[in-house]
Amino acid sequence: MKYIIGSRGSRLALIQTKYVQEKLAKAYPEHSFEIEVIKTKGDKIQNKPLDKIGGKGLFVKEIEEKIISGEIHMGVHSMKDMPSTPAKGLVFTKSWKREDPRDVLILRTASNLSDLRKGAVIGTGSKRRAFQLLKQRPDLKIVNIRGNVDTRLRKMEEQELDGIILAAAGLKRLGMQDVITQYLEPEEMISAPAQGVLALEVREDQKELQQMLDVFSDEETMNEVCAERNFLEQMGGSCHTPAGARCQKTNDGYRLDAMFGNEDGNKQAYTKVYGTDPETLAKTAVKNIKKQLEGIVYLIGAGPGDPELITVKGKEILKKADCVIYDRLIPQELLDETKAGCECIYVGKENHHHTMKQEQINELLAEKALQYDIVVRLKGGDPFVFGRGGEEAIYLANQEIHCEVIPGISSCIAAAELAGIPVTHRGISKGFRVVTAHDCRNQLSDLNFASMAKSEETLVFLMGLTKLEEITTNLLKKGMNENTPVVVISNAASAKQKTCTATLNTIQEKADQEKLSSPAVIVVGDVVKLQKEIQKPEDTIWHLVTKVGDQPSKLAQLLKDHGYKIKEFQTGEISYKKNLISKEELAKVTYLIFTSRYGVHGFMKQMKAANLDLRNLYDKKIVVVGEKTKDVLMEYGIVADFMPKEAGEVYLCKLMKQEVNKDDVIWYCKGISGGEILKETLESVCQIKEKIMYENKKVIFDVHLQIKDIKSISFTCASSVRRFFDQIKKEEIKEWIENIPCISIGEKTTKQLKKVGVKHILEAKDTTYLSMFDKIKESML
Repeated sequence: MKYIIGSRGSRLALIQTKYVQEKLAKAYPEHSFEIEVIKTKGDKIQNKPLDKIGGKGLFVKEIEEKIISGEIHMGVHSMKDMPSTPAKGLVFTKSWKREDPRDVLILRTASNLSDLRKGAVIGTGSKRRAFQLLKQRPDLKIVNIRGNVDTRLRKMEEQELDGIILAAAGLKRLGMQDVITQYLEPEEMISAPAQGVLALEVREDQKELQQMLDVFSDEETMNEVCAERNFLEQMGGSCHTPAGARCQKTNDGYRLDAMFGNEDGNKQAYTKVYGTDPETLAKTAVKNIKKQLEGIVYLIGAGPGDPELITVKGKEILKKADCVIYDRLIPQELLDETKAGCECIYVGKENHHHTMKQEQINELLAEKALQYDIVVRLKGGDPFVFGRGGEEAIYLANQEIHCEVIPGISSCIAAAELAGIPVTHRGISKGFRVVTAHDCRNQLSDLNFASMAKSEETLVFLMGLTKLEEITTNLLKKGMNENTPVVVISNAASAKQKTCTATLNTIQEKADQEKLSSPAVIVVGDVVKLQKEIQKPEDTIWHLVTKVGDQPSKLAQLLKDHGYKIKEFQTGEISYKKNLISKEELAKVTYLIFTSRYGVHGFMKQMKAANLDLRNLYDKKIVVVGEKTKDVLMEYGIVADFMPKEAGEVYLCKLMKQEVNKDDVIWYCKGISGGEILKETLESVCQIKEKIMYENKKVIFDVHLQIKDIKSISFTCASSVRRFFDQIKKEEIKEWIENIPCISIGEKTTKQLKKVGVKHILEAKDTTYLSMFDKIKESML
């Protein structure tokens, strides 16, 4: 049989591949072995560092694709250039005996590293090499240099570099060991994992070929490679981060030298471990390295309730967090900002109920700092304003864990401001005094009420709703005027915000009537009188936006950008189905129809699961129901072939009846319900098959707003209409459907609103958020 071996075209790559070819030809004369040169992206781009163009995989992707397709039978690579795991469907065969794994210096004039002049210029394209070299000689200047061995040697002369760093293995295979000035031992430079080892890559199902190649395996090399690459995989190393691992045989077993750092090189860790089991060696090395590279803890103030009141810096760190430890009242929208895989741990404290004691929270922060690079302690308001953030910062400092505080907006000023009250005002208040109303035993704090009663400052009491009566009684006893204005602000900066304004001797009775709930801020002083002048009636008016899925609504953002107060209600969540697509089945399809973004996303997920890509759609005609679905399709790089002039199922039916014939095979990619009209219309004129891609599942929520504070409700689908009004109390439903304008995105949604009994329906001119926004503005008239 003729076996075709894929190789890059560089001189070193071809020498390595010819070495493999000759070994195989000699061992298996009944077969023939030919070499096919394959140009990779990494070979084509020589003027940029690897981490700027995509990493080590750029040297192997094209070769791997040809192995998978069957155009070639195997690929020969340098193992150090390979990702930690091969591409799906491929395997590496057992390792052959490695060449010298050390890095070497090639110097123009100096005889070794210590002899290099101060500020000497060294060329390398490897962060690993650069950072380790600078660790020994911080005075050196490192410049990026890429290309094959001959190219790098030429650049060293042309650019008058003092030296370059290369792998000994490559030079020896090229017969160029004479150019080596100095070999670098692991104590000086830890080489790349599996450096000097050839990677022989074949299809997973090519068992016979694997056996043929494994005959030449070397046990010592295999153990070394196992330890080195296991270390790399567990650390998550790539060309973006400097990682080195060198395992070598000792009299008693093996020794593994390892290093790891961050992208900037300002954090590096080194370890040396001994043992007999390669996997255990790797695991121990990883543990040692991570201990040295323990993460940073950020104490972030999330603000008083509105997710948009977090600072820009706080939000950016939150997005990068590996772990978030958060308190009660943190908005879900902020937790939604975290990246995929971020661990979120709730440690909230409520009156008489602590999920976790403060001492346990302190210990948890230290534990997670060892596990993750970035740990966020997310606290309501500001971390250091009655938030016990100071205790956490002191504990972390004692544990020698780096901690950084990112301030937040405290409710002590924000609550009053959001109620239209400045805590200071010229001629009325010279300042403000902030206190907590209860102590650690949940008793009224030992406060200087005598000083407060005579003060010309605004008084702000946090966490004091249950102590309101005691606060007012003590202030009155110490001589404060009974007509002093007082306001209680409940659930500040949220859709549930309520304010109750009265005087010192009447506030308790009024607060009881209003049935205020915690958290609440109490403000005492003449500045409360300014509320009537500052706050406008429309400041309390809310526009409700229903949505499916947990992502922020684009309509809600549009309203926010124009100054509207909005509250989002998630009525449904999308659950994607496992409706696997086969290549053979897809090949028969002539039309794909999408009537929602979820249908598009679901289909693309199924394509990926079936190991298919856009090339499998080259002969399909793509149909969408409207602009929104068309835009989502464009995100995947696909332009729709057909879209009705007017959005909606009826117009889509008319369009398709004109286009299709009885031989056409149509996949209607849809949700578990809906779309009956389209199917019924087309099944008589073509072969239409429903492909269920997702299910819109019901989400339970609570409507905490009073009807008088609501100006409109927006609906983008019929299911949201049903689910929203199902949540309204029976005794209130009549008032909702008769008094609140409902904004509809289109025909189906309007039909459902009428079915519920809604009296005031404003249907968007077309199915866009901008058109809905126009109707919302119309509802304000």
